[in-house]
Amino acid sequence: MSYYDMPRKLDENKVTKIKNILRKNTQGLWVREIARRCELDRSTVSIYLSKHMKNEVDVISISGLVKIYKLKR
Repeated sequence: MSYYDMPRKLDENKVTKIKNILRKNTQGLWVREIARRCELDRSTVSIYLSKHMKNEVDVISISGLVKIYKLKR
């Protein structure tokens, strides 16, 4: 098991920060912009969106590389 596969404790403060940013930006944002606005590391935001919040966000793929995340309604 690699370091990245190890289970981590969910930080509700980080989830709240990410949700607040996405609520204010209903058109959606990409991971780098969410991370910048939340003042979190980009990889942390990516992990939270893909693992911990996957049932709460919609993902829109643009050109295969860029993913836009929006809160589900």
